[in-house]
Amino acid sequence: MVTHSSANKALAGSPARGKSETAPQSEEQCIWRRLGWFVGLWFGGVFVLGVVGYSIRAWLGLS
Repeated sequence: MVTHSSANKALAGSPARGKSETAPQSEEQCIWRRLGWFVGLWFGGVFVLGVVGYSIRAWLGLS
């Protein structure tokens, strides 16, 4: 079912956002960016688990 609403016309007329609008990056920059995200998320996960673990220990009176 096709509707001819103004929202559909606006979406059809707008250019699709994709790789053509972004500046080209070298493969090496992309790898370092992904690696940075991975390391950051890993450190964040370790930190949060440490906080939760020590909070449970303190709550149980084991510290």
